[in-house]
Amino acid sequence: MARGRGLNAYLYAPKDDAKHRAQWRERYDPPEMAELQALVHASQSRGVRFVYALSPGLDLRFTDAADVGAIEAKLRQVHGLGVQDFAVLFDDINPDLSAADRERFGTPASAQAFLGNTILRWARSWDPRARVLFCPTEYCGRFATPSVADSPYLRTLGEQLDTDVDVLWTGPEIISEEIPVASIRELRSVLRRKPLLWDNLHANDYDMRRLYLGPYAGRPGALRDELAGILLNPNGQLEANFVPLHTLAAYVRNGDHYHPRQAFQEALAAWLPQFRSRGARPFTLDDLQLMADLFHLPTEHGDRAVRYLDDLRVILHTPANSWGEVAARVEQTTRAIIALYDKATELADRPLLHALYAHLWEVKENALLVGEWAQWRQKHPEATVPFTSPGFRPRIYRGGFTAALERLLPMDEQGRFLPGRPA
Repeated sequence: MARGRGLNAYLYAPKDDAKHRAQWRERYDPPEMAELQALVHASQSRGVRFVYALSPGLDLRFTDAADVGAIEAKLRQVHGLGVQDFAVLFDDINPDLSAADRERFGTPASAQAFLGNTILRWARSWDPRARVLFCPTEYCGRFATPSVADSPYLRTLGEQLDTDVDVLWTGPEIISEEIPVASIRELRSVLRRKPLLWDNLHANDYDMRRLYLGPYAGRPGALRDELAGILLNPNGQLEANFVPLHTLAAYVRNGDHYHPRQAFQEALAAWLPQFRSRGARPFTLDDLQLMADLFHLPTEHGDRAVRYLDDLRVILHTPANSWGEVAARVEQTTRAIIALYDKATELADRPLLHALYAHLWEVKENALLVGEWAQWRQKHPEATVPFTSPGFRPRIYRGGFTAALERLLPMDEQGRFLPGRPA
């Protein structure tokens, strides 16, 4: 995927590697080193730059020689595998310093800049071509206090962090729907360098019930000139990342001539051969389009999903005898969703199926219920008793503690909190 498409780097920072974050002081044992070596070799053999990230900020003592030495030993160990590029991450931590650290450095930004500069010095002594990446605690506009332009934390980094260190940034938000060019120019003036975009557009680790198969979007072509590079945090399911990576590559290549919709369609067509069926019902491009519209982007549904939801709103709020062609469209899409799941179970590529299965199962079950309910409404337009289905029992369907908790939250359809309700 990477070679020949303009994608050339991989940042290793997995949450399930305890020695990356929670147990960052511990060195890797031989079996773990063997696994890392295989990953490093797989990356480099494909022309992909492997960047090893360490996240020590949970309990790091900057003035403790043993802690700083543990970081050097850990990075030196990984360097022995052929890794020349490193990242130090201070995201999602309490940045408060110990008394000794406050006395020496004064502020968290100064302490973090010291460590970033130290790691750069080590890395360049091992390999003059080394790059070092740095994730600040204020890694998006929402976290900048009081603002990006006036943040003492970001300004200290800009002043004290070596300009050869790349600073990671996710945009105005943790998950940024859009990233305006002006927002990055403002950040550049504070950091005194081009930031490296660490884009969470397709990340789903914050809600594993979701999947994002839509295109790389919301980033104007001119943004590329303001950045030191782009890293994309993808779906946690490896096989679900074809469209995100394919369209990111198209964005990198085409810039101002990049069109998300066109890149999306091209990516779907290129992905289709992986959906070879071992059954009698082939997976079609139309099926793939529907699936990608259902599982699209964090704040945006695909076209067919939007139409389906709009039609369902009509059915919910109007008498059954006035539905007309809306009812036919709902029935057609409902059947297509059910067929989508059935066809997916016959895919020859079982890892691909397993990446999609839970999401397709859930939407299929909901579509079945929608279909049953719509047919019941049409047959019983004047009914005064509640609709029931033999396959969907109360407290079983959408049951469990999390579902009960979500139903208690006073939110509107967009997920925005409503004003306090009267007692």
